[in-house]
Amino acid sequence: MMSSVRQWWIVLLALLLAGTGRAEDLVIPGSGNPEYVLDQLAKAFNARQAQHRVVIPPSTGTAGALRDVGEGISSVGRVGRLLKDEERRQGFVHISLGRDPVVIVGGAGVTVRSLSAAQLVDIYSGRITNWRELGGKAAPIRAVGRENSDASRQAIAKVIKPLQDITFGPGVKTVNLDPQLIALLDRYPSSLGMLNRSALSACTTRVVHLALDGVDPTPENLEKGSYLAWVELGLIHKQNGVTPAARAFLDFIRSPDGQRIVRQHGILPPRTAG
Repeated sequence: MMSSVRQWWIVLLALLLAGTGRAEDLVIPGSGNPEYVLDQLAKAFNARQAQHRVVIPPSTGTAGALRDVGEGISSVGRVGRLLKDEERRQGFVHISLGRDPVVIVGGAGVTVRSLSAAQLVDIYSGRITNWRELGGKAAPIRAVGRENSDASRQAIAKVIKPLQDITFGPGVKTVNLDPQLIALLDRYPSSLGMLNRSALSACTTRVVHLALDGVDPTPENLEKGSYLAWVELGLIHKQNGVTPAARAFLDFIRSPDGQRIVRQHGILPPRTAG
């Protein structure tokens, strides 16, 4: 009898130990703004250890992160902005990855290198439709617009107020997700859009970062305060909702190796507490 009980405990202990060592897939849904840099972080994390695997799926927007984390589908989500007061009251916690310049970006065929705020408004309202009107090589401007709630548009609209409530011209194509914008930039050499700098690394063609009112959208200019359009990339979770895999990945992001990857992509330390 004692022998069988002892064997039963040995089996149970083995099962418990196996359970604690089991690998966990951490899927981090949400915004396209931090998608590229988080994918690079996930690849580095997955290569360094075998217990957990981090997966960065295609963008579902910040709304997708809030939904999946709120419903307990995912323990961590990715966002391209700070949380609103209402979202904090719902128990969401924000962890900042840092500040990333939002770039006015042209496709590979764009020869213009700078736009004024007024010119950008004229493009999106439909008053300017060809690059030759701006001193560039003749080609139709394939402007890509974003909805009002988009983090990149909000960042630019804080600097250029008319973009907040602008009615897009008939030639402007509106997309909902960052990968859709990236696909159009890659497809059309004369395209124009707006997106945070690190996310543009996902483009498969050369793209042109345009200066805004003569100021280049570089991390250095953002740090100096001369370039004013930026998003704060981050992760969200619920109180007491962080799993072991999520905790391990967050610890890696905060480590010297993780921070080196973040800074290599031009993302500056957060200005505000997350």
